[in-house]
Amino acid sequence: MYFSVITPEEHLLRQAAHELAQSPYAEHQWLWQFFPSSADQVRDFVFRRHELEQMPRFYVVSQRPPMAFSEAWQVQSRRYDPQLQAGQHLSFQLRANPVITRKSADGKSRRHDVVMQAKKQLLAEHGHSQEAKWKDWKDGSDKPLLYELVQEHCAAWLDGVAKRNGFEIALTVNDEPQRKVQVDAYEQSKAGKRGHLIQFSTVDFSGELLVTDPELFQQALFNGLGHAKSFGCGLLLVRRP
Repeated sequence: MYFSVITPEEHLLRQAAHELAQSPYAEHQWLWQFFPSSADQVRDFVFRRHELEQMPRFYVVSQRPPMAFSEAWQVQSRRYDPQLQAGQHLSFQLRANPVITRKSADGKSRRHDVVMQAKKQLLAEHGHSQEAKWKDWKDGSDKPLLYELVQEHCAAWLDGVAKRNGFEIALTVNDEPQRKVQVDAYEQSKAGKRGHLIQFSTVDFSGELLVTDPELFQQALFNGLGHAKSFGCGLLLVRRP
């Protein structure tokens, strides 16, 4: 596996900006240019876009090293073989798409944004119809803040994902369990082509984790977590605290 950083060349910023895709869906297609392959190639990389001093920077974990397709972009790659141990503490950053799967009335399983699902459940508990919107809840005395919903339900989602992927978020300090995670930047976006738009949410997590199963955790580092990986979600960035 390879860990790479893709950045624009400073003296060719205008050209890089012209080449860079302007939507999440197109961005994924644009990144494919760094991985020459056949038309039926299955995606073998996960990525995250990060803005540094208003300049785009892409972190990529891939089975193949990316190759610059234009002189306007610089690619720095290294072998990625993290040495992991059970009980190891790491700092992490993650942009993820927190969803849960529920069966609909027709019996089909569908993914639902965890925050939107929490809103619907609370509306129903307070006597609102299934068609009601969050803004229809006028009684502010019992209505939780959006920030509170995001913190509670996204953190709970991450706890569940962590257990299935060889790590945990709740760390023990002086024999007392303490959650060390920050939940920020809840956003909803739309991506895709005309007539086939996809709506998805993203949340930024950061904090500290504890490795419980090195093999499972390594696969999480290599393959990413959750859904919407085509839109820059799922890449788990870690370092020693």
